[in-house]
Amino acid sequence: MLSLIIYYLLSASAVLFYGIGLNKSISHSDNFSSSSLTCVKSLFSATSTTAVSFLLVNWLLVPVQLTEIYPFIATLLFILFSTFIEIFIGIGIRQSPVDFSIPLLSVFLGLSEGNSLGAAVVISGLCIISFYFMVIIFHCVRQRVSFYTVEGGLKTYCVLLVCLAFIMIAICGFNVSWFNLYLDGGAK
Repeated sequence: MLSLIIYYLLSASAVLFYGIGLNKSISHSDNFSSSSLTCVKSLFSATSTTAVSFLLVNWLLVPVQLTEIYPFIATLLFILFSTFIEIFIGIGIRQSPVDFSIPLLSVFLGLSEGNSLGAAVVISGLCIISFYFMVIIFHCVRQRVSFYTVEGGLKTYCVLLVCLAFIMIAICGFNVSWFNLYLDGGAK
């Protein structure tokens, strides 16, 4: 479980490697309070949909050999759960495409890569958290770059893409061999 957390949260793999919400994380411009409420709403809808979808796929679709239709079932359940969560949590919050696309893609990623119920729920939850973590990082970079913007210089969006490239290179080039020693129980 620790390796899942390291891969999906610390390296922000849902955003950087799979590309889930990459453009939205760069151009996201909400304030912190609405972003945190949107994060909670997305987290609840994605994890609950992943849990129920995983159980339905394993108990209902696998015995009758209809696993090809799990995206349809997951989408229906996601619409159902997000509607209920919208009623209880999100009354009065502006809807955006991020509220639908990022959690749904996280559900699909969790169902595809999770080999157990816990792993699937953790993967989809960490994908949502890593997306909003990257939103915070890009917001900080955007604020920092706005201090040094000149009229004929690079635009903020270009600087954010260069920052994104540096983050990806740093994550891919970072030596993580010491994680293997920690996860395997130490040096032998």
